[in-house]
Amino acid sequence: MVVSDTGRMTVSPTPTDSPPTLAGPITVEEFNAASGGALEASLSELFGSAELAAAVVAVRPMTDIEEICATASKQLHSLPDDQILTSINAHPPIGGTVAAGSRSAAEQSEAQSDAEALDRLRELQPEYRDHFGFNFLIRAAGLSSQEILDQLTERMGNDPGQEIDIAHRQLDQINQLRLRGFIAEEENK
Repeated sequence: MVVSDTGRMTVSPTPTDSPPTLAGPITVEEFNAASGGALEASLSELFGSAELAAAVVAVRPMTDIEEICATASKQLHSLPDDQILTSINAHPPIGGTVAAGSRSAAEQSEAQSDAEALDRLRELQPEYRDHFGFNFLIRAAGLSSQEILDQLTERMGNDPGQEIDIAHRQLDQINQLRLRGFIAEEENK
């Protein structure tokens, strides 16, 4: 384990074939000072995209969380479609099996409350995937299962071009949410 001089940044053990990841939250200063490999590994887990992680790390140093989020958004929009789809598909289905304590579990926690809506979500998501060719993606944090079901039902009527644009925006929102949880503002530490 490695601890910075601030005592907050640690490196989590990972298998030997993977670089270590940083245990957040970290400050912007720690983000800028972190080794490229550890930061890329952490951001890759956060984004579901090694390419996006590498692109964001390459732009350092940055001054604040707003610049980091804006950079991640800009870099996401510059990725080829196949890499964006890979990142979208890295997200588990709403109501599916997620690791306890994972980001996805925390983000989907409110969506677990209505069993009937959750069952319907589980039924419709494979239809969505068959129709559009990628996983249904929504920034689930703060939404009930009924709200998510309503969005899924509405979005099933979109044409594929509209829907990939919506999924792309949802991915960007999820990335922003996760970045804000991983990188703490100085005054919040």
